[in-house]
Amino acid sequence: MKKILYVDMDETVANFEKRMVELFPFTAPIFNEEESYENGVIIEDCMMKSPRMFRDLEPIEGAIDSVKRLSQHFEIYFLSTPFWEVPETFMDKRHCLEDHFGAMCYKRLILSHRKDLNLGAYLVDDRLANGSENFLGEHIHFDTPEFPNWKVVEEYLMQEEKIHGKRIFSFG
Repeated sequence: MKKILYVDMDETVANFEKRMVELFPFTAPIFNEEESYENGVIIEDCMMKSPRMFRDLEPIEGAIDSVKRLSQHFEIYFLSTPFWEVPETFMDKRHCLEDHFGAMCYKRLILSHRKDLNLGAYLVDDRLANGSENFLGEHIHFDTPEFPNWKVVEEYLMQEEKIHGKRIFSFG
């Protein structure tokens, strides 16, 4: 049995920031600041003005190939948090994943505001929010000095797979 690997969507496999700045250039500085309630409100307001933007997100460099290769060794699920006030995001996240991953993502999208409720060995996520900070498996903090890109993430996960073999689930 393969270990479960959850993969976040926004800013992990899909370039949300790039699309947001294309549509709303004034948001560019927001993405260089720490997360705040005010920034969240601005982003959500923009989402309400362009509710279908998730349909057209470009992939993060290396994400598609790495996730496809990793799917040979791990049970992959996409674990993403939609914008509650923008219901189109629930549907368009699925369409975006289908566009980039095809049949590989069939019935493998989990939308949740509490990622910590999902059990698995690993979670690749760029944020410490929506439960990822309390995930019981190993949180691989994407786009940080330790895990700056998909090449490093893939190498790390494959090394972990070689070291730990068939171990299904680990809490640290």
